[in-house]
Amino acid sequence: MEKKRDLTLDIAKAICIILMVVGHSFLTHNYWHNFIYMFHMPCFFFISGWLLSDKYLADLKTGLMRKAKGSYWAFVKWSLIFLLFHNLLAQLHIYGASYSLREFVIKIVRIFTLTGSEQLLGGFWFLISLFWASVASLLFLWLLNRIGRLTNICISGGVIFALLFAVGEKWLPVHLPQQFGSQTMMATAFYLTGYLSRRVGVMNRCGSSWMVLLLAIPAVAAMFMDLGMMTTTGLGILPYYVISMCGTLGVLGLSKWMVRHRISIAFKYVGDKTLYILIFHLLAFKLVSYAYIVCNDLPITILSQFPVMNGVPSWLWVVYLIVGVSVSLLMWEVINRISNKIKTIKTNSQNGI
Repeated sequence: MEKKRDLTLDIAKAICIILMVVGHSFLTHNYWHNFIYMFHMPCFFFISGWLLSDKYLADLKTGLMRKAKGSYWAFVKWSLIFLLFHNLLAQLHIYGASYSLREFVIKIVRIFTLTGSEQLLGGFWFLISLFWASVASLLFLWLLNRIGRLTNICISGGVIFALLFAVGEKWLPVHLPQQFGSQTMMATAFYLTGYLSRRVGVMNRCGSSWMVLLLAIPAVAAMFMDLGMMTTTGLGILPYYVISMCGTLGVLGLSKWMVRHRISIAFKYVGDKTLYILIFHLLAFKLVSYAYIVCNDLPITILSQFPVMNGVPSWLWVVYLIVGVSVSLLMWEVINRISNKIKTIKTNSQNGI
């Protein structure tokens, strides 16, 4: 029997992807930017770990292939597609400069080695860290299962080790590649925490109201600190982990409450399509920027400013959010319908219809 999908997780993903778009629509750091970056990306890694199937701990090869298909292939495919259109987008002033043939070759190598992508796919660092975090976590859990030590204490030890490694990475005598640095080790800690939380039944043990109250922790911390997965290093990682986990559990509590209300339908729809919002929202931002340029008779060259233009009114983030999410969802609908049409034609052809 197929396992019933947990709508709470879909809603949580929808909340976090919307917060990501909001965060990208702010040009400068402010309170809301700091609040969002306290937990929105850790929540994604946490959910990914929560969804890790135990069957892959016995079938490691299949598990690794699924992880490669889910994050590595998505990264490579979409990065190559955006790279293919880079020079065309540069002519439209979306990028500041075109690539030479040599730069194209270098970009291709960096894409396949998960060391770089296109600017419009700035959020794709998540897929890089997710790939390495999921592989490292799966190997660790598989080993624990193999030696009969797949216990909550041992899994907690893995979380602690990943955090301590992330803390000490900056003081190592050698500089590690980015994909093996503190960012990925933090991602691994959040991933393993998600898996462990499912094992201990966090959602069943805690009421949604109490979990929502945990959002007060990052809300207060954001008044005094500016922490995020891409900027926090050293000893700051430890309080960041605690704060981000409070925010993550708060989002899950809010999602658990929303499941019982009709608004959950819209959030589930968005939560199913977070990858497409990650892919297209920055490109959709350019539509808003272009409209603003035309309405205010500004030079078209400033369209290349990233992620949004300098000097725009503060309220414009609302427009960036609406357009960023809605255009991304529209792209999913178009691509999904074309894909289904192709599959239907292929099936009919194979059946001789």
